[in-house]
Amino acid sequence: MDPRPAPVLTRLERPTRDHALDFARRLFVANERVDMQTLALALGVGRSTLYRWVGDRESLLGDVLARFSDDTWELARREGQGEGVERYLDITRRYMDYAASFEPLRSFAQREPGVALKVLMAPDGAVADSVRRGMAGALRASLGDEADALPDELVEIMAQAGTALQWSPIIIGDEPATERAIRLMHGLLGSTLSRPG
Repeated sequence: MDPRPAPVLTRLERPTRDHALDFARRLFVANERVDMQTLALALGVGRSTLYRWVGDRESLLGDVLARFSDDTWELARREGQGEGVERYLDITRRYMDYAASFEPLRSFAQREPGVALKVLMAPDGAVADSVRRGMAGALRASLGDEADALPDELVEIMAQAGTALQWSPIIIGDEPATERAIRLMHGLLGSTLSRPG
């Protein structure tokens, strides 16, 4: 068996950053380790070129997972039910359930817990940005203009708490604390929205 990965591109096609992201995504979905050397060989580029395109491995994984996260938020928003805060909580619960049941992501979190924690929980990372955008979008879809009055810090707190309650248990082999996260968000939203003025 040839140890080199099969080429990703047709012979005349020049590799790009998008090709690197697409191949990394395919590796991830296949439950394979996203390895920079394998990726560079498959694309036919040097590692320095690959690093220039996608950053380090954690940055690449963050970009790959952020795309999955964006798609998952979109699905959860389309399927969300209820009105107002209840709709927001339903959308968020669906997002958390879909993400936690995505086997390649779950396997990654258990196989590489340290990397997974960094990628999933880095406050300035691509995944955290996606979670904040998704939560803000779910709030707008659920609360309309009322969402504009919510402080930005509220979304930040809900995103960090939700991510921690979801992935920390998975990493140690337990089930995610989704309902606990939802109760926390319900309490935060209830107290914030009930404040006068």
